[in-house]
Amino acid sequence: MIRTTLFGLALSALTGPALAEPFTMLIYETPEDIALRSDVGAAGAAYWTLWAEYSAELAASGAVRGGAPLMIDEADGAALSGYFILEAASHAEAEALAASAPAALRDGRVVVVPHLAVPGMSN
Repeated sequence: MIRTTLFGLALSALTGPALAEPFTMLIYETPEDIALRSDVGAAGAAYWTLWAEYSAELAASGAVRGGAPLMIDEADGAALSGYFILEAASHAEAEALAASAPAALRDGRVVVVPHLAVPGMSN
């Protein structure tokens, strides 16, 4: 019984999220989309609904580890407006998750960057 339990724990450690690599998805939005953040009308509500739906999809995938929208004072061209921290098996898998971000579909862009492993620091 103890042996089976220890084997199960070891196996789950090998197949769980510990094998995933950390990535940060940087989100760049257009000035028009950034303006929608403060729009109290239907267009602003639609903007936030897109992001809520996308965030829920990421959460359901189990890949998201955090993230936040960022405060933008003014935007000249596409501005860094937020990020998600992801765990994925590969850079390609992380990019596939990022491809459906609203910014990627609306003239903005997303950039997926792998974390640098630094000895003695957690990623």
